[in-house]
Amino acid sequence: MKRTIRENINPAYSLHDMNVIAFEVNGNDIVMRTQSGMVKTIPPFSQVDGYVEFHNVRWDFSFVYLLGVTGNEGIFTGEKMFLKDFISKSAPFGFSVMDESYGYNTTKFSGYLLSNREHHECFIDIYHEGDMVFVES
Repeated sequence: MKRTIRENINPAYSLHDMNVIAFEVNGNDIVMRTQSGMVKTIPPFSQVDGYVEFHNVRWDFSFVYLLGVTGNEGIFTGEKMFLKDFISKSAPFGFSVMDESYGYNTTKFSGYLLSNREHHECFIDIYHEGDMVFVES
């Protein structure tokens, strides 16, 4: 029997518990800015100023899912939209990252969005054919 262990993706920084305050679009690239930078995932685990760049984003495969906050279970309502539409119509906002996951050419964030005095459970899927770059400033 052949067994293959999937390698964990261990990024050098985490955005867990960070509050995303802006997406800046430049052509097919995005700069994602947080209120408090990011956290190093290697000792000494310090919080540093910085931001994240996504290069060569495929807008036709990048989405945002907004769900109404109704509790832990039951019927829910929601909306799916293109990431570019979300960015253009949702400023200003605060998106608190609770989880982040990385796959082949895809970065996914889940958490809670506060926009126009409304809370939503939110999932952001960014499909990028270029690099994801953590920039420490």
